Amino acid sequence: MVKRTLDEEALRQLAEDVRPYLTEKRYAHTLAVEKEAARLGELYLPDRIASLRASALLHDITKKESVEKQLQLCREFGIMTDEADLLSPSVFHAKTAAAVAGRDFASYVDDEILGGIRWHTTGRAGMTVFESLVYLADYIEETRTFDDCVRLRRDFRGRLRDGADPDEALTDTMIESFDLTIEGLIRDGAPIAADSVAARNWFILRKHRDDEKR
Repeated sequence: MVKRTLDEEALRQLAEDVRPYLTEKRYAHTLAVEKEAARLGELYLPDRIASLRASALLHDITKKESVEKQLQLCREFGIMTDEADLLSPSVFHAKTAAAVAGRDFASYVDDEILGGIRWHTTGRAGMTVFESLVYLADYIEETRTFDDCVRLRRDFRGRLRDGADPDEALTDTMIESFDLTIEGLIRDGAPIAADSVAARNWFILRKHRDDEKR
């Protein structure tokens, strides 16, 4: 498979190619995530902006599928699921989207782009900066109106505006995002993905290690 250079023409084509995979509302969200990912990339990964945009464009390509279809895709691609997944079907789409992106959009993706798709919902211990930016862009893009999204967007931008070190601001915001997500799941009596707990712990431990170095 010949890989495409992710220039503006390729990204415009990708934006058109993903459209049939998405509802109109989800497509608008996807474009907003792409915009936010590019903005974050300017600060954190200026040499990876095109890849961040590609990952953002592909992150929800299986979101509209039913639980039955998600499970079918999991079986097709050999994706492991557990009982907690079955009680939280919204986490399926990150797993299946990465698999479908690797199949249907192979010329656009690499392992880094697929990682951004795979971990944009639950996070994981050891998240890369790239994965964190796709995750965060999905959470705080400007059309999000959920209370937690509005709060996280405000807090992240406030940290930067107040002069926080960008890396510290990202770590603190990632921790806050997992706190908000986990608190909401507890209120709803829903299971918490083990990867989200592991991600929160990993960021907290990293923050403590960084604090000790100062």
